Amino acid sequence: MRALHSNTGNLELKPGLEMPTDGKSTVKVRVHYASLNPTDLDILKGDLDLFFRLYRVKSPVRTGLEFSGTVVEGDARFGAGTKVFGYTHLLKGPKTHQDVITIPSDYIAEMPSTMSFAQAAAFPLGAQTSLVALRDVARLKQGQSVLILGGSGGLGVYAIQIARNMGLSVTGVSGPDGLATMKSLGADRVINYRETPLAEITGPYDAVLDLSARYGLRDIRHLLSPTGIFVPADPMKNIPSLLTNPLRKQKTGYLLVDHGNQDMLTELAGMVGDGTLVAGPYRTFSFEDHDAAFATLTEPGQIGRTVLDMAA
Repeated sequence: MRALHSNTGNLELKPGLEMPTDGKSTVKVRVHYASLNPTDLDILKGDLDLFFRLYRVKSPVRTGLEFSGTVVEGDARFGAGTKVFGYTHLLKGPKTHQDVITIPSDYIAEMPSTMSFAQAAAFPLGAQTSLVALRDVARLKQGQSVLILGGSGGLGVYAIQIARNMGLSVTGVSGPDGLATMKSLGADRVINYRETPLAEITGPYDAVLDLSARYGLRDIRHLLSPTGIFVPADPMKNIPSLLTNPLRKQKTGYLLVDHGNQDMLTELAGMVGDGTLVAGPYRTFSFEDHDAAFATLTEPGQIGRTVLDMAA
């Protein structure tokens, strides 16, 4: 078995390891594709080392959150041979940049028949997080409006579709390469941030989702309605505005989806099955070409998700 062993600043191919999973009901999965996320870069830089120590994470395989694959040892819900996809725990793992993982079965769901393994690996984190952001954190209702910053990225391509399906008025913001993608996914209006800086966008919006993780409340307050909500993808960068929520009518929402949820992933898979949600764009690299794959995470204007082909 192969795995990406991660040390601060570098990755190295070595044998994979079986790690305990806290006594939960688990399945063993042969991983076919695994995604790359900005969080993986934070891990490589050592930004999450403190949290790994607090969670007593011992595995040297610390990157990889989303995946798709085939069950090789199942449980009562997922028998051997079932095609599944999922989102592992953000910190505790097991991480997905390895050939085989043993994962709690409540972190995964059965793949829709219309979805390829590559598409499914780029799907769960972005789709589930977008659903939680719009429905559970912002609590938006039909007819309300949302501005989505980073609308062509790995989360944004799903946030636009889910917002459209909720009956919201959707405005997406990206670089020039993402405008056509956002429009095709259902955005009512698209904005090129290179031509229209954030300070020049006019509102008001009932919610602003910052899926680029670049901004704070003070940067977007002019875009919110008097009782609007700002939902940043990285709550840790917005602790001061979260703490001062009681002092303002405009709020900052706390968004942290730290592992897959079987019920939500099954719900989202159903949306794919009935055609109300389509798989977002992605690019693939072989497992051995992981350095080039990780480099895409630092390139501006990337559309959708990067995934590793574990079998190539």
